[in-house]
Amino acid sequence: MKKTAYILFLLPLSIISTLTVIYICSSGQPFFLLKNIKIKGIEQMTDGDVMGKACPFLKDSSIFGIDAEQLKAAVGKHPFVREVRVKRVFPFSLVIDVQEKKPSALWVPRDGTVQVLDEEGLPFRTLMKEKIGGLTMITAPDKQEAQKAFKILNRWADEGIIKRNAVQEIVYDQGNVTIMADEAVEVVLGKEDQRERLKRAFAVLEDAKKRGLLIRCIDARFEKGVIVKERTG
Repeated sequence: MKKTAYILFLLPLSIISTLTVIYICSSGQPFFLLKNIKIKGIEQMTDGDVMGKACPFLKDSSIFGIDAEQLKAAVGKHPFVREVRVKRVFPFSLVIDVQEKKPSALWVPRDGTVQVLDEEGLPFRTLMKEKIGGLTMITAPDKQEAQKAFKILNRWADEGIIKRNAVQEIVYDQGNVTIMADEAVEVVLGKEDQRERLKRAFAVLEDAKKRGLLIRCIDARFEKGVIVKERTG
């Protein structure tokens, strides 16, 4: 009895499934038709930026017909992009997951424009009408010098000599370094022994704060000690 009921249940289901497959095949419509594209992870880019790169590789109407590697490579050529992932979500969706380059510092070259540097200290776009707080300003003659300054700051931060947000600006030119610390204190480090000079300068700055002194400049380009200039007026 149970076997008969089971057969009576499966038979109509099999017939419906067969008819459905026959209908789809005869209609000429592809299986897994691409109907939806979702773009994730973008903040600096727009959907149009991504789709402009992706569209030439979305001509096939089936999600199986899309070359995901070519699509990833095309979107990855956008200067804002660090990495791209493409995922098929059955039955008819495609997800383009973009990892953008992260604004990590600002660079002012000689022409006066403001460039945004990525996590490696390389410029990838100009500063747009946006609020970017907590990024160090780097003044350097070219992008190679700017990247050197960026790496120096990161190394000092990794070593615990400074806090990442303790430097408002760094001027770097042929190895010579001057930084603008919190409260607009200029710290001149010069070209040699910069790590030890920075330690001495920050020790003097901390002591001055405890004493209630207002410092304008600390010149640390000496084997021993520093020259301190106080604020006046």
